[in-house]
Amino acid sequence: MRERKPAKGSQNDTRTRIINAAIELFNDYGFDETTIPMICEKAKVSKTTLHYYFRTKDRLFQAIFADIVREIFPRIQVILEKETPFMERLNAVIDEYMALFRANPALPQFIIGEIQRDVHHLIRVLHELEVEGYICTIKRRLVDEIRRGDLRRVPLRDFFLTFYSLVIFPTLTRNLIETLMLEDGEHYDDFIRQWKRRTLTQVGYLLLNTDDRTDVDRMVETTLGPATENLQPTALE
Repeated sequence: MRERKPAKGSQNDTRTRIINAAIELFNDYGFDETTIPMICEKAKVSKTTLHYYFRTKDRLFQAIFADIVREIFPRIQVILEKETPFMERLNAVIDEYMALFRANPALPQFIIGEIQRDVHHLIRVLHELEVEGYICTIKRRLVDEIRRGDLRRVPLRDFFLTFYSLVIFPTLTRNLIETLMLEDGEHYDDFIRQWKRRTLTQVGYLLLNTDDRTDVDRMVETTLGPATENLQPTALE
């Protein structure tokens, strides 16, 4: 007896369940060791249903990154094209990434795992998704800011590593942060709000064309408002 195709009303839920199951298994076992039957069992779908959405495991892997690319890169592109102060745009970009990782907390570990497992496979998938077009647009916008004198000339890798380590690492280490690093009465969301200010400040120190850090601090305060005195982390002494 032929299996019926999923009803339209349930297609998004089923597809999401398959993708979430695949991400979890790819995290635990890696791409090569994860099998289609494992994904079917985890997602509680038949092999026929899985193949209705994704013909191969590679297509499923690609779909995970396609969702990320379609969700975040166009929005970042729109933000950077706005004629607003750079720190406001940077703040909006940080918001986009933090919202993405809040909604998909397994994504950072999955991405890091795939970089370690087979970076060439990951690069090939991103190439097939034509990510270079978005990256070139973002890079061009930053170069325009440099030529106008608003940003300093910084190696791209310095910006890439600084920005993404600040944005991704708190999600990767959430269990450690919640166990050892929160003050009395502080919650993880409180920490993230403070960390966002720290991220904006550190990237501002790196990029903004000023040698006076108080200029950057003032821009951060203009963008985010004054820092609250509540739940300030204990300083090193």
